[in-house]
Amino acid sequence: MGSNLWITGLQTCVSVTLLARGWLTWRWDSPIRGLFWNEGWWGGRIDWTKFATGSDESITRGLETLGVVLMGCAVIPWLIDLPKLRWSRWLLIPLAGVLVIDAFARFIDSGNQFGMGIEHSSQWGCPLLLLAAVQWPGGGKAWCVAAMVATMLTFVGHGLYAFGFHPVPLKYRTMTSALLGLSEVGTLRFLYIAGILDFVAAAALFLKPLQRLAFCYMIVWGAATAFARVCSGPSLDPWLMETVVRSSHWMIPLLILALIRMESPDSKE
Repeated sequence: MGSNLWITGLQTCVSVTLLARGWLTWRWDSPIRGLFWNEGWWGGRIDWTKFATGSDESITRGLETLGVVLMGCAVIPWLIDLPKLRWSRWLLIPLAGVLVIDAFARFIDSGNQFGMGIEHSSQWGCPLLLLAAVQWPGGGKAWCVAAMVATMLTFVGHGLYAFGFHPVPLKYRTMTSALLGLSEVGTLRFLYIAGILDFVAAAALFLKPLQRLAFCYMIVWGAATAFARVCSGPSLDPWLMETVVRSSHWMIPLLILALIRMESPDSKE
């Protein structure tokens, strides 16, 4: 499908995503806890009072263990091409499943906001994209389409918050205001424009004349919104990992653009 450098970039993206999500789960908990404490789901099936009063310690240990496992699994992307460990590539499927559950928990925790439901698509999608790249190396066009859909959903989800379709989160406003020195009104206007650009870029992915411009915007803006966490956060922990876990937001567009350039007729010549 592409050069070794391209595969290395994809392996790096998956590895740091697993490492960061694992750290955040181990060190700072996870909204997955809320799935266990949803009385509407479990109240009729178990003794809810007994469960609610006695499950906290077990859930905490379980999430801490999950975090450690995810951090340990950050090595898997580097094992999948070793002759005797190629079977390990199939572990990317359950790892993607864990990231899907985490994303679903965030969706439920947000009050079922559609933007939250799709914003993490590139995060849980990147292990599957790596599996596709190494298992079906001739599927460059299909890989690009799948990666573009994941990227489009991520930016549309992000744009729905910046645009104001969903209430603009306080952390968005404080980060933008702190980094750019804008007033509250100026911050909301800036985010509104950024939300519109997110929508335009997502649509432009599928318009060839505008495709590369859209990728460039997504690489720059995806990296900027990720690094805004560590730049505006009061400490490295958890803000460094909040930045790292969003690596796929800009790395996947970069890898798509790189693959398109590698497979273009001019490049082959």
